[in-house]
Amino acid sequence: AATAALFDAERRRFIGMANASRMLPLPLLVKIIERAFGPLLCARTAGMLPVERAIAVAERLETGFLTDTCIELDPRSAAELVASFPVERVVEIARELVRRGELVTMGRFIDSVTLDAIAAVMAAIEDDAVLLKVSFFAEEVSRLNEIVELLPPARLARIIRTAAEADADTWGEAMALMSTVDPSLSQRLAAITGAFETPVLERILRSTEAIGCWNVLVPIVATMPNEQQQHIAGLMLAQPEPTLRALLDAAQASGQVAQLQRMAALDPHATLVLAKHFGGTSAAGSRRRAQIP
Repeated sequence: AATAALFDAERRRFIGMANASRMLPLPLLVKIIERAFGPLLCARTAGMLPVERAIAVAERLETGFLTDTCIELDPRSAAELVASFPVERVVEIARELVRRGELVTMGRFIDSVTLDAIAAVMAAIEDDAVLLKVSFFAEEVSRLNEIVELLPPARLARIIRTAAEADADTWGEAMALMSTVDPSLSQRLAAITGAFETPVLERILRSTEAIGCWNVLVPIVATMPNEQQQHIAGLMLAQPEPTLRALLDAAQASGQVAQLQRMAALDPHATLVLAKHFGGTSAAGSRRRAQIP
């Protein structure tokens, strides 16, 4: 909103600059842009030039200058230009943005660049943690769904594993992704997660505890295949008492106790833990307790 207000306040001036630039020969205009305009003014006027001319100018500018301009650019003010930008230049700029750590800037462009460009950028960037962090800043859920669909299963599994084995905040971003996409995609991502080895799952539980997001993890686990649910529920309910108390309090506060009871139904220890804390209100829990000496 702030960017839009500042842009609109000077809109007439930017339009005048863009109109004047159309009368200059391309080589001269490029020199003026690099030496006089700079990235900020270039970003403010980019969307006011005809797309063909803007791209012709961009083709003559250095990647570093274009990257500086992207950092200053509101993609909504130049949506047609961004969508028409050559894929190879998009990849060059994306690599430079990654090198600079400008992941928020990359995230702002997700909704504007073409899927072909996004696919090329994902293929060019090998760091799975970077892709996850960039996706965290996407604004349109529909575009996020499309991006997840573009990734092959092996790459998806690698990204989630990277998040699971990284720090707690990175795992939190992975849970946010799983919770945001469409239910069918969320279920697929959850099943990938549930198939990890027990040490990785235990690390996920530690990270979830560290960021206090049990209420996010429980619904994700509840969409996994039954065997995965029961295994992870058993790991969750075998946690040390302080962690267990935080988990159960979060489940109760968010109305997820029934989900926990269903997931734990075939694990005797997990069922007893829930019975101890919640009185064993589920029929499955009662049947299981009756069978335990």
